Amino acid sequence: MQKKISVITVCFNAQDSIESTIKSVLEQTYSNIEYIVIDGMSTDNTHHVIGKYTDRISVYVHEKDNGVYDAMNKGVGIASGDYIIMMNSGDTFVSRDTVEKAVASMDSNDVDVYFGDSIVIDKEGCEYYLAAGNDVSMLARFPIYRHGASFVKNITHKKFLFDLSKSKELGYSLDFNQIYTMFSAGCSFKRINLPILKYPQEGISDNPVQSLKYVFKITHQNGATLLKKIRHRLSVIRTTLMTKKSFISFVRWGYSFLLFLMNGPIGNFPCHSLRSAMIRFLGARIGKGSVINMKQYFYHPKALSIGEYTHINRGCILDSRGSITIGNSVSISYNVTVLTGGHDAFSPVFAGKFYPVIINDYAWIGAGATILQGVSIGEGAVVAAGAVVTSDVEPYTIVGGIPARKIGERPRNLNYKCEWVLPFA
Repeated sequence: MQKKISVITVCFNAQDSIESTIKSVLEQTYSNIEYIVIDGMSTDNTHHVIGKYTDRISVYVHEKDNGVYDAMNKGVGIASGDYIIMMNSGDTFVSRDTVEKAVASMDSNDVDVYFGDSIVIDKEGCEYYLAAGNDVSMLARFPIYRHGASFVKNITHKKFLFDLSKSKELGYSLDFNQIYTMFSAGCSFKRINLPILKYPQEGISDNPVQSLKYVFKITHQNGATLLKKIRHRLSVIRTTLMTKKSFISFVRWGYSFLLFLMNGPIGNFPCHSLRSAMIRFLGARIGKGSVINMKQYFYHPKALSIGEYTHINRGCILDSRGSITIGNSVSISYNVTVLTGGHDAFSPVFAGKFYPVIINDYAWIGAGATILQGVSIGEGAVVAAGAVVTSDVEPYTIVGGIPARKIGERPRNLNYKCEWVLPFA
């Protein structure tokens, strides 16, 4: 039987943002959705906006509450679906088939929380892809996914409501407190390899220093050692500095200058050890045995990750502003371009869009190929020379052309390392 999904939207004075959220839910291709909207007696035009859709909303509550988390608890109490997801006013699903894809990825009814990736839209309208963490154990230290990008089992959510008694102490972090409480109680979590939520970066929760303090309180409710308190204090100081415009400008200038050296004299110097050390210093992660030849152009290497025994030949452009992940034994030929940044051609302000590129183990990217943002190259896949890849490539598939299309298949018994033994690389 199809899983029933309860989507809960809580709002107050949200006349400018509520309609986009409602439309996003009602336009989902998945049919078995229960939509619950709770309005805390808005004093603006919110009630009238919602009124246009009440015939398609499963449950509409229009009454006073004690804040957003009280309203969420109310919604959880009403929900009758197998899984529950919170969709705040202004938030939207990434695509019309997001729920359909998410449910298809739910391979067990025993998982308490399924979570996925999200996309944040900054104040200039630029979109940044935020991948959820893969290591669930990290929930003991900090959030690894956005609360609105998760589906919580109904019976689990009813057991673990938002703790309103800690509202003053934890403020807008009651959602992570609820997640942390489930994690500490032994609930099961599983990542869905899917972007679920698109949300605006605004509001009271857009405060990294305060968020850091809240997270520390939540994860150390039973007390913290002196060393952990010192580390936390240093993190607060560092984060506070990173919010100062003058300090940010100084760091950006320094980082840009080092990047100029990397892409210029150091990048053209025939000593791989020096270049490798420099690119690591700039934040890139490079595995054992991997070789990056001269004359590369790096953009934002702190979001670049390369596995073991991978070879990147000369003249490539690696734009990792949206993050690039390259696996083991990958061969990238001359003059390959990997782009994770771009613009929305339909945006009045030419807003930026930054989505990740993933190139899996044993992939071979031919000379002069271009891989565009948001693309995943499957394990063992081959991209022919000069191809332009605009969509995902299945494992062990050979693609070519503009745009790239399937032209063949590759054997699956691959077992090699891309090693480079010549000096002056």
